[in-house]
Amino acid sequence: MNFWDHHGALFLLSAVCFPRLTILFGTMLTPLFGILGWIGWLIAPRFIIAFYATVTYGDQNPFLVAVAWVVAVSALCGAGAGTRRVS
Repeated sequence: MNFWDHHGALFLLSAVCFPRLTILFGTMLTPLFGILGWIGWLIAPRFIIAFYATVTYGDQNPFLVAVAWVVAVSALCGAGAGTRRVS
């Protein structure tokens, strides 16, 4: 299955900017979620997107999967960058 046959650049941009809304409204994954999927949706939605990109498109488009993981890890590493320690 090829990503570009089913989705476009707008879907990819919305998955990066609004991952929770994209998972909820833009995919058919929510009926497949168990309790762990919903916890992941609440806590780390970019990792859910990267995981499903790996499972679904890992063979056809490894560059897309690598970018998904880079975005997920960079969002995790950059989440605390806006906070500062008050002494």
